[in-house]
This record gives sequence, C-alpha cells and structure tokens, in this order.
Amino acid sequence: MALIILVVAPFVIAESRVPDRPTLDVPGAITVTGGLLAAVYAIVEQSLLVGCVGIVLLAAFWLIELRTPVPLVPVRILKRPTVKWGNYAGLVVFSMETAMIFLMTLYLQRILGLSPFVTGLVFGVPGLAAVLAGPIAGRLIGRYGYRTVLVTGMATHSLATVPLIFIGPSRPSLIVLIPALLIGFYGHVTSIVAYTVTGTSGLPDGEQGLATGFTSMTQQVAITIGIPVLGAIAAAGSSELTGIRVALTVGVIVTWASIVLVWIGLQSPAAVRADEPGPV
Repeated sequence: MALIILVVAPFVIAESRVPDRPTLDVPGAITVTGGLLAAVYAIVEQSLLVGCVGIVLLAAFWLIELRTPVPLVPVRILKRPTVKWGNYAGLVVFSMETAMIFLMTLYLQRILGLSPFVTGLVFGVPGLAAVLAGPIAGRLIGRYGYRTVLVTGMATHSLATVPLIFIGPSRPSLIVLIPALLIGFYGHVTSIVAYTVTGTSGLPDGEQGLATGFTSMTQQVAITIGIPVLGAIAAAGSSELTGIRVALTVGVIVTWASIVLVWIGLQSPAAVRADEPGPV
C-alpha cells in the first residue's frame, strides 16, 4: 500500500507554489509620509514654502492611490458617504479634543501652577464619564441611529468647551473647568463610538476591514495634527491665557461647522438606509 501511495502521489498532489505577492506601494508611502510631515512642520514653524510642499506631496499621494493597482490606501472607498463623513467627523473629534486637553494641561500647570500629579487628578475625575459613555453610546445608536448620536456627541463636547474659553487665571476656575471637562469627555467618547460605527456602516463584508483601517488611520492623523494647529494659534496670542482662549474658540467654531457638514453629508439615501435604527 505504501508503495502504491508513493507511485500515485506525484500525479495526484499538485506541486505547491508560492502565490504572487502584491508589490509594496512605495511611492504612496513616501508621498503621504512626506506630505503629513511637511504639513505639520509648516504649521508649527509657520512656513508657507514647506506648507506648499506638503500640499503637493499629499496631492501626489491621492493621484498615486487612484492609479496604482495595489494602493496603500484605496481612496475610492471614500465615495461612500458613511465612510467619507464618518472619517471626517473622526478627524475633527480627535484633533480638537486632543488639542483641547493639551491646552488645558498648559493652563493647569503654567497658569494655575498645579503639579503634574494634581493635573492628572483634575483630568482623572472627568475621565470617569468617558468610561460610562462607551456602552451608553452603543445603546443610543441602536435606538436613534449613528448620525443623530454622532452630531449630538460632537455638539455636547463643543458646548462643554465654551465655558473653558472664559476661565480666569485663578484656581477657583476649577469649579467651572472640572464639570466642563466631565461633560466634554462624555461627548467626546460618544462621538468616537458613533464615528467608528458610521465609518463602517452600509458596506459589503469585503470592505469592512478596509473601512476599519480607515477609521484607525483617521484617529492617528488627527492626533498628529490637532496639537500643532491649535498650539500654533495659542502661541500667537498676546499672552499665554489669551492664546489658549483664542485656540479654544477656533476649535469650537471648527467643530460646529463640521457638525453642519456631517449632518448634511449623511442625508444621502445610502447613508439613511444604513442608519435605520435596530432593536435596542
């Protein structure tokens, strides 16, 4: 029997071959990395020339991704309204919130003179709201749909930032700051859950992994650009507190303008169908 197997096996079992491996999108990786680095550098150093270089590189990256057979980031998926507007909302949510936390850290330590440990405690207490926001947001999305929860979360975070624009240079301002952070953190985490659901809704199974990757990339890019942008605005103020106030004001304006855009953008028939509330 063993002899028969040895004789027949070469004719029955096909020779195994290594499948063709896709080529790495090196031009796309170089242009997007260089473009993001140039953009951030231009904002921090206020360099128009470097900023123009960043724009050119990012435009080249977009064209490369449209034409290459194996793109690093298949940008065509952004034609879907849920992916496009969900990720745009995520970009705003993460960039503005990260920058706000950075500015408040400067305020607590440099203006109020708190130690790093006490500053951590100030952020830690409102952070408890973020722990509760995740599971609650999921239930709200199931009842009201991701679009309503997304814009409500963004609006909550933005409205909670408004009192921070008027805080003074003395420690009694903590009476306003801590509750505002608590409400803002709740809105922020609610927005994160909603934007993740939005960016991966209404898609066939074959695109779910790609859409999830997009939401993760959006988060990382937003964290990278939020602090430099609002930090540069704050640094241009006549005083440190004035600069922080102006930067926070810009963040609120950007968030509210984005709320309007996201609400309108998610009104397309495809997005509405994907947003039909399910059982709670």
